[in-house]
This record gives sequence, structure tokens and C-alpha cells, in this order.
Amino acid sequence: MTPQLIQPKNDSIDSELDQLTYSAYLLTLDPDLALSVVMAAVDTAIEDHDSYRDLLQRTIEMSLAQLRLDSAEAADRESFPFEALLYRESSLAESKRARSLKELSHGNPILLLNSGARIAFVLNHVLGFGVSRAAAMAQMTEKEFHAQLRNAYVQLASLQLGIDVVASNMLDQIGLA
Repeated sequence: MTPQLIQPKNDSIDSELDQLTYSAYLLTLDPDLALSVVMAAVDTAIEDHDSYRDLLQRTIEMSLAQLRLDSAEAADRESFPFEALLYRESSLAESKRARSLKELSHGNPILLLNSGARIAFVLNHVLGFGVSRAAAMAQMTEKEFHAQLRNAYVQLASLQLGIDVVASNMLDQIGLA
């Protein structure tokens, strides 16, 4: 996926910032961190005009780097990914971008995926990166990345079908083996 150029006089800058923030949020599940990462990426782009082309890439790299730096909190987010849906009242509640983020994420099953599966799914299916590039961005082998994608599919299917149907199907398959 080739990110769109952001021109300083472009009327859709707010829309692009919203998209970048939403992408960072899907990766981090932290609205404050998502806004911070996007603003840092934009600051870098302002300092270096060549990075306008790489704004999405920079946002993703910074989001993933923050997750790696704070692995204890990332593990906590894996344990309770639904908590992002519960924190409707935050310090960002009055900001237009935060309200937009809340509207976009309301009822989004991607937020319920564990961290590795969510990152793989977002990079590949939401942001449109190929497997090899997305795996490199996530610092995984392609095999690990495929495993995370399969994990995401299983989690999403269980949400759609209901856990009882999936568990019953798995038990039937185990019984046949």
C-alpha cells in the first residue's frame, strides 16, 4: 500500500490525521498513545519533507516500537482487549479526533483480538500491506505472521459464530481424529 502524500495546503488533512490516528489506535488500543504517535510522526514529516511520503509507515513503526518498549502493558492489553471499549470517558473525550476515534471503533471486533493477531490483521487487511512487508514491520517471520493471521481469523469467526458453535465444531474434529 502506498500512503497518500499529505500536502500542507490540502483540505483533507484532518481526514488523513483521523485515518492515521485510527490506524495507530487499532495497533496500540491506546487513544492517548495513538494521538501522540501521529503527532510525533507529523512533527518528523514537517522537519523532513521527504517523510511526507512515509507518514503512514512512520506512524506504524512508531506505534509498534511503543508496543515493544512497553511489553508489560502490551501483555496486559492482550489479556483484556475489550477494556478499550469500556473507557469511553478519558482526558480526550472532548476532542473532535477522540470522538471520531470512538465512533469508528464502536463495536469493532478487531479491538477484541489479542495483540499479535490484531497487529497482523490490521497491517495486512486494514492497511493493505503484503505479508512479507507486514511481517518485517512487525518484526516477525512470514511463518509467524501467517500464524497470527490464522489466529485472528479464528478469533473473528468465534465472535461471529459464537463461542459455543466454534467449541462444538472443534470437539467434533478432535473426536474424528
